[in-house]
Amino acid sequence: MKNSWLIIGVVFCLLGMSGCGGHGEDVPERGVSRELALQRKAEIKDLRYALKFWIPQTKSERVTGVVNLSFSLEEARQVVLDFREGTESLKSVKVNGREVAAEVVNEHIVISAEEMKAGRNGVEIDFVAGDQSLNRNDEYLYTLLVPDRARTLYPCMDQPDLKALFSLELEIPAGWTAVSNTLAVEDTLVEGRKRVVFAQTEPLSTYLFSFVAGRLSHISETRDGRKVTLYHRETDSVKLMQTAVIFNQVFSSLAWLEEYTGVAYPFGKYELIILPGFQYGGMEHTGATLYNDRRMFLSEHPTIEEELGRMELIAHETAHMWFGDYVTMAWFDDVWTKEVFANYFSARMTEPYFPQVNHRLNALRSFYASSYSEDRTRGTNAIKQSLDNLNAAGLVYGQIVYNKAPVVMGMLVDLMGEESFKKGIREYLDIYAYSNARWEDLVGILDRYTPEDLQRWSRVWVNERGMPEISSSLHHRCLTVRQKDRLGRGLLWQQSVRFLLMKDGVSVGSVEVWMKDSVEEVVLEKDVDFVLPNADGRSYGYFVLDEATAVYGLEHLCDFSDPVVRMSLVMSLNENRLNRRIAPLVFVTAMVKYLKMETDPLIISAMMEYVKDACFRCEMSERQEMERMLFDLMERQGGEGCQLGAFRSLLDVFSLPSTVNEIYRMWDTRKSVEGLLLNERDYMKMAYELAIRLPDKGNEIIDRQAKRIANPDRKKEFCFVARAVVSDRAACDSLFGSLLLADNRRMEPWTAQVMYYLNHPLREEQAMKYIRPALEELQEVQRTGDIFFPKNWVTNCLKGHNSEEAGAIVDQFLSERPDYPVLLKNKIWQGADHLYRR
Repeated sequence: MKNSWLIIGVVFCLLGMSGCGGHGEDVPERGVSRELALQRKAEIKDLRYALKFWIPQTKSERVTGVVNLSFSLEEARQVVLDFREGTESLKSVKVNGREVAAEVVNEHIVISAEEMKAGRNGVEIDFVAGDQSLNRNDEYLYTLLVPDRARTLYPCMDQPDLKALFSLELEIPAGWTAVSNTLAVEDTLVEGRKRVVFAQTEPLSTYLFSFVAGRLSHISETRDGRKVTLYHRETDSVKLMQTAVIFNQVFSSLAWLEEYTGVAYPFGKYELIILPGFQYGGMEHTGATLYNDRRMFLSEHPTIEEELGRMELIAHETAHMWFGDYVTMAWFDDVWTKEVFANYFSARMTEPYFPQVNHRLNALRSFYASSYSEDRTRGTNAIKQSLDNLNAAGLVYGQIVYNKAPVVMGMLVDLMGEESFKKGIREYLDIYAYSNARWEDLVGILDRYTPEDLQRWSRVWVNERGMPEISSSLHHRCLTVRQKDRLGRGLLWQQSVRFLLMKDGVSVGSVEVWMKDSVEEVVLEKDVDFVLPNADGRSYGYFVLDEATAVYGLEHLCDFSDPVVRMSLVMSLNENRLNRRIAPLVFVTAMVKYLKMETDPLIISAMMEYVKDACFRCEMSERQEMERMLFDLMERQGGEGCQLGAFRSLLDVFSLPSTVNEIYRMWDTRKSVEGLLLNERDYMKMAYELAIRLPDKGNEIIDRQAKRIANPDRKKEFCFVARAVVSDRAACDSLFGSLLLADNRRMEPWTAQVMYYLNHPLREEQAMKYIRPALEELQEVQRTGDIFFPKNWVTNCLKGHNSEEAGAIVDQFLSERPDYPVLLKNKIWQGADHLYRR
């Protein structure tokens, strides 16, 4: 009878029907609300986790675990744990040594104040682990718990500002290897299984806790007393030769950051695990950083962008050890404060590694162009976004956070000076070591090192969405520059804009205009015909070109010797194309003509992307004319990367029978045109595209290509994606329907490719029926997927569509849902932007 009354009492507490313990013990809302997080941060002290997981040989069997949480309270009060699995996944719950009845309500386990005490408390939970964040494959698994996914795996307090010490024990199949945040202190065989015990971690947020287990190979290097180990599943000996470059870049990044910050590497070890199908480029788990195999083991004949990308990725994840792991944002509305440092500093670390590269040019290509892709859309967002519940934290990520933020950080450094900035950063790391900080905390520190009003500057650049529209006009020698808020709020983005002065077709100097007001006027020293904006590539916005300037730019790109001027002008011309000020065919004709003369591979790469996009958005007759231009470029040996860029752009848009025949010949014989060096992934892509265009040969093409692939993980990826290129419409419909079940889209990068091929531009009419159900599934995709997947899901669904009907489906879907979550609506608008630019 006593136990029955206890159970009834606990149930009433869980349902929020009584105020058990006198502390208002209502059940929190689903997810982790800011209110709950603030309450726990104020009450929970000295939090520790001791975790054990039993991992079976086959992925059809569930992983089980035990978690022991210990923490201190000033007084006995209700404690709320987060766990997204159901009550059936709880085997037992013990509080301070006594078993209690408990269940999961609204994704939480609520422990009554009657079970708590002032001082030290312990909660032990025996549970069945959730599968969502275990990323299980036949021969390996890995956890990925950012931003609020720890609660999908085990019961915890899943918020970034409750840092804790973690202890971990794994029982795994005997032939497997285990890696976690710290070194293993015990590795023993027990009854045909392996038991691995890891040392206790430094203070970590829950999203940084991680382990990997599976059939892995490893390589280690030691330099100056520091050992770094690389785990992988690669079988290609040629690719494995690249580990020398990877180690060089890891050690170099660690040394650079230690020197810049004045803080020795703040964790016990640095190890990296390179995995096939990993959802992101990398993830900064301390001591166990995860990387995507395609980004790290480059294909033969890599482009300069791919080589830069690998170094930038390694430097980015290494920078996170200080910015994100050592000092962590208090709430995910400030997630950008870790990403901005990682990208800003990674660019600086990459520069000495590639002295042959113009890094101002690279910043334009990577930071500016990437952030414009979202900032120009209806779905643009501020760098710092409002976030009430961590269950939406994954939607905060995007190009604005990753790429606009470093642009803004560069402006901040220019504003206050390098040395002052460096001193402020060192103070920031010293004050908040192994703790949490907000953007306002950092600005408060930096403000002490500069007379500039950083708070005022930050309000627009950080807290407001969108970018300025900047236009200019000449009247005699008076240059008038206007800045406009395209969203009608009257905002002013303070920045300098450098204009190149043009007279009789040549540059006669430049002038810098500091935009402190919406209209600025400068009297020039000499007569000029027109001006080119953003000549140094440092200003941010949509630069409107008048007709005469646009025509000159299209006709005389090759006249500018400075590659930064050329890249900046190309970007401005493209933005004017997207805003319907330049016709697509006119734009592509000019770009192709210029590509025959351009020599810088970064400019060539950017131009190819713009040309491909313009081809996608044209009527078929114009698209075929552009196709002929790309085919000509593919056969021509021009500047570095031009042939390959033209070929890869052509693969997305070709339709002419003559092009189809030539691409098939190249794939069939594995002999490309002279000078064109292709790799295995190029042939995989050719097979997908040819199967769609040659349906009678499709199955044969897929079968032959699969037999060519030696690596089992890459073969598995190819066969997964190839299901989407079959000619059988019923099979395609069935495949699409299967993706509406979360278990069938666990391999998110592969699933995104499947979604693209199901909605391929050449299948637009038959794929129209997929748009509505894909949008209807988006909230569930967000709930069950990782942070980049909602955007990738909707983008790959809509990318191949170019009709008014497709845009109408999107509009109707949103109009029927006036209360649709804003962060998710933004992802739809970002993915659908091209449908509004027809």
